[in-house]
Amino acid sequence: MDIGLSLSHLKCALESSDAIEVAKDFQPVSSVIDMISMTSGRKELTGNVGREAIKQSKVAAVIMSGGQGTRLGFKGPKGMYNLNMPSQKTIFQIHIEKILRMKKLFSSSDPNATDGIAFSPSIPIYIMTSNLNHHIIIDFFKDNSYFGYPPQDIVFFEQGVEPSFTHDGKIIIESESTLSLSPDGNGGIYRALLVAGCIDDMILRGVEHLHIYGIDNVLTKAVDPYFIGACIHNQAEVGNKVVWRASKGEKVGVTAQLDGRMHILEYSEIPQQLAESSDSNGKLLFGAANICNHYVSVRFLSEVILPNLSSTYHIAKKKIPYMDVDTRHTVDPSSINGLKLEMFIFDVFPLASRWTVVEVAREDEFAPVKNAPGSEQVY
Repeated sequence: MDIGLSLSHLKCALESSDAIEVAKDFQPVSSVIDMISMTSGRKELTGNVGREAIKQSKVAAVIMSGGQGTRLGFKGPKGMYNLNMPSQKTIFQIHIEKILRMKKLFSSSDPNATDGIAFSPSIPIYIMTSNLNHHIIIDFFKDNSYFGYPPQDIVFFEQGVEPSFTHDGKIIIESESTLSLSPDGNGGIYRALLVAGCIDDMILRGVEHLHIYGIDNVLTKAVDPYFIGACIHNQAEVGNKVVWRASKGEKVGVTAQLDGRMHILEYSEIPQQLAESSDSNGKLLFGAANICNHYVSVRFLSEVILPNLSSTYHIAKKKIPYMDVDTRHTVDPSSINGLKLEMFIFDVFPLASRWTVVEVAREDEFAPVKNAPGSEQVY
């Protein structure tokens, strides 16, 4: 952890906290590629672009798995949760087997080989862990023989942490031996990839396109050639796969547009008049729901995102445990007493001048596993 860098992040976040007024200027996204109603011919042309990139080993999967299964009533990383299906597969196994299937689907005989050996594209998988579960996840994969996937093509990297601050910018001490540290949000994935050497690894492997998604959506179509193909065809720097909001009150982030750039508005911040606005047919105008399913080009990540990370952190006001200097004990405050730095993965989207939004069918691609069996599902 770089304290100086964290202080720089804090300074930038405080300066930009009031920079955007979330109300009047946002517009619905101007162009959405509708994969649901697209003609089969056009869809195959789009898919062919993605398939070719996969065959050439230019595509990698990045899976965010830093969280715990607390809301599931499970003591451990969410990816290790057994869904209690007849197969008894864990969420990790489901995701890895999907990518393994893609490798096999795009394998072919090498026309230059004389021994008939089949060629299988390399699809590296980068899995983001956290300081809570890094070694547990690695051991889980080892114990399960990486679910049949080539071990050299699975790279684990740890999400970063940031110190917490008082309102006047001082670092909060939690105990006599520890600072108050917290994960830097799923947007910390970019810096974590850099620190762990994953970006250098991608470049060395010739990877140009990343499919990034969360562990909890078991219906994710890993390294989806249609989504990736649409983004490559449009020369997109970032892409967002969406489903249309089911209702005005659905608690999901919304994809919107401001000054020609793509933004994601959290459900807690989108004004009601925008959330409920609809066209003449009753379709929600701000309906492109964010499902944490993204495309990012490696070049854009290296050349634009990384140099601008400090400007994308934001402030979260929280109750933060601290050490009482008199008693030397840790105190759990009853009210908000400090600031945490965090970033969402989509906070960098406005940096992109070329972006693509792809709509898919909810029933086919959106089933996040977040709550214990029998509880009301809340996205």
